[in-house]
Amino acid sequence: MTKLQKIWLWVSVAMFVVPEVLWSPVVNLVFDFLQNSNNIKILRPNFLTNSDNIGSLLSILAFQSIGLISSLIPVFKSKLPTPLRFFIIFVLSVTLIITTCLFFFGYSLRHGISF
Repeated sequence: MTKLQKIWLWVSVAMFVVPEVLWSPVVNLVFDFLQNSNNIKILRPNFLTNSDNIGSLLSILAFQSIGLISSLIPVFKSKLPTPLRFFIIFVLSVTLIITTCLFFFGYSLRHGISF
């Protein structure tokens, strides 16, 4: 990988990691979905857990998805050893699928559940 590709890889990874460290929206939402009770406990409370801030949550999830997509591109073009490259692609792809599913789930329920 060239120096420019490495820089862009780290920038795009930071697009996912920095919001996740600050507010952990993906971890909070996955933790909420995995609980099997009516009394859901929030793993790490922050302003994104408030239902009034759904627009901010969707913006951060979209930002994280863009960061994951843009980090996959240099990994595909890299000349890393094949097992390592496939492992990195697998981890990034699974994380991207989870993040985009949470984004679309939040987007579809942004007005609440009604009949």
